[in-house]
Amino acid sequence: MGRVLVAGTGTGTGKTTVCLALAAALTRRGLPVAPFKVGPDFIDAAHLAAVAGRPARALDPWMTSPDWVRACLAKHQPPGGLALIEGMMGLFDGVGGADDRGSAADVARLTGTPVLLVLDARGVSRSAGALALGFARFDPALSLAGIIFNRVGGAFHRETLAAAVAPLGLPVLGALPWDEGLAIPERHLGLFTPEARALSREQVARLASAAEAHLDLERILGVAEAAPPLPAPSDAPAPPPGPAVRIGLARDAAFSFYYQDNLDLLEAAGAVLVPFSPLADKRLPADLGGLYLGGGYPEAEAEGLAQNGVMQEGIRRAVASGLPVLAECGGFMYLCRAIEDDAGRRHPMVGIFDAVIRFPGRGTLAYCTVDLARPSPLGPAGLTLRGHEFHVSSLLEAPTTCAHAYRVRRLPAGRPEAEGYLVGNALGSYLHLHWGSCPEVARHFVAACRSHASARQMALRSGAGGVP
Repeated sequence: MGRVLVAGTGTGTGKTTVCLALAAALTRRGLPVAPFKVGPDFIDAAHLAAVAGRPARALDPWMTSPDWVRACLAKHQPPGGLALIEGMMGLFDGVGGADDRGSAADVARLTGTPVLLVLDARGVSRSAGALALGFARFDPALSLAGIIFNRVGGAFHRETLAAAVAPLGLPVLGALPWDEGLAIPERHLGLFTPEARALSREQVARLASAAEAHLDLERILGVAEAAPPLPAPSDAPAPPPGPAVRIGLARDAAFSFYYQDNLDLLEAAGAVLVPFSPLADKRLPADLGGLYLGGGYPEAEAEGLAQNGVMQEGIRRAVASGLPVLAECGGFMYLCRAIEDDAGRRHPMVGIFDAVIRFPGRGTLAYCTVDLARPSPLGPAGLTLRGHEFHVSSLLEAPTTCAHAYRVRRLPAGRPEAEGYLVGNALGSYLHLHWGSCPEVARHFVAACRSHASARQMALRSGAGGVP
């Protein structure tokens, strides 16, 4: 059926609402919808995945590469269905102001995907024409396929908006009304996550009904069908030899931020991902070769995490035994000594890294390039990856006794800094790395986990014990 990219004039215009409404309505029709999200975002992607019933994948040409973006989209675009891509920020907002690398516009050009522009109609009428004109002419290489208005005040307002953009020749493909019931509640870092039950079945049904009533679904599907075919992706490489290895994957209200491509690469390398909850479970899953603790909201769940001392002790024993562990952002916070809240209360965490996290702290948002400075569970020194950093907490007391695995350069061209804290085989960092920038790190991590699992089995056979 094809693909379409839904972009906005800026953050908060309603492109997530439009995408969720489209996904809900088309899924209700029985059409397969594969969701994608431009840029370094986990929360919007998770909502799209929950509504569409399929994993959402990131499309970021800067963190990965143009070839990776095209191949990812071609591989996961469903036959007979729709690839629905949500942009980030404004249509032309990417890595920096000098160009639009990594932006929704960049992805649209690289993949030949038609663009629908969402305009927030709050407080504007005829001025919408000037706004649309600017976006339509800003980049002659990019062709907009239509406009969708959001937060429209009524029938007369809609008519005024349509008349304002009529001289541009851009079709108006919908106008969602001003309805606070369609909004998803927000907190720091963005929307509430699906794990926090931010979207009920009733709200999903309401989004679907809004799309059916106020969006021209047939014309939108027609726009998607006009997208040119993508080159067929190359065959995936054969998995490396060796037995499958179980890797624990933290999944609950505290930990949910993972790039789906990273998980795909782990499974392709021979991993069996075993979800568990550091909040609710009393012990780690059995027979693990490694742990992957992603980002999320450990600061919001600090009290519950602190109360589960049995799980914390199990993780401490596992790390002491040499279990390979990758802890990103929220996972890193969990493995520190404590999280201190705004009232000065310190909630004890696992304590692998001798550091205290302060929340709220200094907000940080940046793309980054990471060079592996020493061997770690991600591979040998010398490998280079890309990723991003986004958090509103700070290190009150940074680790001082552990090695640094990373040399990090943050955009804009920052000086190299030491990061990536290494204790035994446990690697913790505030950074989220997209392994599409260096796919071999998945094989290195699985190999490290497989080696640990094999040593554990040998120890058990010899009666020497092993990882709990």
